[in-house]
Amino acid sequence: MGIHFKATRISGFSECPLRPAHSFGTAFASLGLHWYNPGMIAGTTTPLRRRFATQRLATTHAARLLALMAACTFYIESAAQTAPAEPSQPPVQSQPLPAAAQPAPAPNPAQIPAISQPAPVATVMAPQPPVGEWTAAAKLGPAQASFFVQEVGTGSPWVEINARGAQNPASLMKLVTTYAALESLGPAATFRTTVWATGQRSSGGDGARLMGNLYIRGGGDPGLTIEDFWSLLRQVRLQGIREIRGDIVLDRSLYSLPDADPNAFDGEGQRAYNVGPDALLIGFKSVRFAFALDETQKQWLVTADPKPPRMRIDANVSATPGPCGEWRSQLTMNFEPDLNPPRASFGGRIPAACANTDLYRALFLPDRYLATVVRQIWEDSGGLLAGGVKAGELPADARFLAERASRPVAELIRDINKRSNNVMARMLMLNLAAYAPKPPGTAADAPTAAPVPKPQQAVGLAEARMALTSALASRGLSFPELVIDNGSGLSRQERISAANLGRVLLAAWASPHMPEYMSSLPVVGVDGTMRRRLQGSAVTGYAHIKTGTLRDSRGIAGYVVGASGRRYAVVSIINGDGAASAQSVHDQFLAWVRDRG
Repeated sequence: MGIHFKATRISGFSECPLRPAHSFGTAFASLGLHWYNPGMIAGTTTPLRRRFATQRLATTHAARLLALMAACTFYIESAAQTAPAEPSQPPVQSQPLPAAAQPAPAPNPAQIPAISQPAPVATVMAPQPPVGEWTAAAKLGPAQASFFVQEVGTGSPWVEINARGAQNPASLMKLVTTYAALESLGPAATFRTTVWATGQRSSGGDGARLMGNLYIRGGGDPGLTIEDFWSLLRQVRLQGIREIRGDIVLDRSLYSLPDADPNAFDGEGQRAYNVGPDALLIGFKSVRFAFALDETQKQWLVTADPKPPRMRIDANVSATPGPCGEWRSQLTMNFEPDLNPPRASFGGRIPAACANTDLYRALFLPDRYLATVVRQIWEDSGGLLAGGVKAGELPADARFLAERASRPVAELIRDINKRSNNVMARMLMLNLAAYAPKPPGTAADAPTAAPVPKPQQAVGLAEARMALTSALASRGLSFPELVIDNGSGLSRQERISAANLGRVLLAAWASPHMPEYMSSLPVVGVDGTMRRRLQGSAVTGYAHIKTGTLRDSRGIAGYVVGASGRRYAVVSIINGDGAASAQSVHDQFLAWVRDRG
């Protein structure tokens, strides 16, 4: 039965917010609530597409209506005498509000006008995405895909489809790891690589000699570049040390990890995404091959940095017209690191529009790579080394020389999430166990006195997994289906549900570190792993979305600003055969939230 209202002037209002012949749905809208009706509301000519309410009242729909009636002194007339009935809607089962949400006080009965018939109870139908159409077009089974949407700062989801089952999130797991690190370690926390020495120094005509060893102790800096390491050794050179009569000893004991086969995950051991954690990670343990265009010859020149001694590079790569696109697919590569000398060969073509570009390959095992890089950088800075480069641990009598702090956690997580950097995420999870959280109010990177060498408590995957789980639990995020492997998503074992990943996003939004967290995510159509997706669409620039990609898993998760200006946490994960075709589903999902939100 339709309901119509008559409005009267009342104290405190120049005019009641409703007009004669306004509908039941309009009454709800005046309270900031939502009325979803795909048709036309009786008595009005405007389609109503209401958004989720920012004013959340926990009373029943009838009580809400009565409160409005009391405020505006409405009189109810039978719709049978004045207007046709509204079309009926099937009810949608609502999600319970969290325990913390308290119901609004009931209106005073004395202020409610007498009514001659029971007040109608409204049903609210939120529009749901046509996921069946999307998955069918992508030739995916409906059970393979999960979808979750909830407005930030509200108590219940808008969309929750297959969202409670455990799924492999692929690189979406980085959202969990980076959130825990940001909350536990703090946005300003840093990780320090330090240099120490043993033995006496003797002066020479062209600089001082160190008659003992130089020790370099890795502190788990996941973003230590070749340039950063050169700067650290430059500090040693500026103290007058030119020649090391002993060895350079690398202390990588912060992590206690078993030897791992880089080919174990997918047989692509030379790809940089398969590089494993290392307490002294320099340049991601990868060789950078840079491509520079020789415009006169229409050929690409290839150089390596760092270049292993006597490495031979054969390149016959032509420059072609046309847009850059996925240039790596047009390039042939062959690496033979075990030859003497090692060799890298390149062929094919790269469009000239690609300008200068590069790629990274992990050609050598960690010990060989580090020995090569450390010696090369020390000698490039003008130093001499009489001994070798070897592994060892820092002795108690070593004296401190220099240190290099990493970029703060808030900056490191930008590389992890925007570029989906696996080894950085894995090291950040290990650092959760290696570094105790700072007391509240303590600056995580506050200047300290010179570090004192002491035995470090080596951490492994078991400690790191426990630290990550504890960091979540301490913030009320305990998930029974959660399976943590290495924290990066480069795993066949990691599991989480779309709904609980959505809870992580909502918790991050409520955190004081929300700006740092959200800005670490790729901006759709602009940067990171989303830079080429949905370009020029209504979503471009209006969503921060992390992607996840494995052979049998595709995922998106992050935040979307709806057309209403409200922001939503969104998650979708698609597992199983055919997941590679999921991009169209996810792009349509993001566009739908943007349009309907």
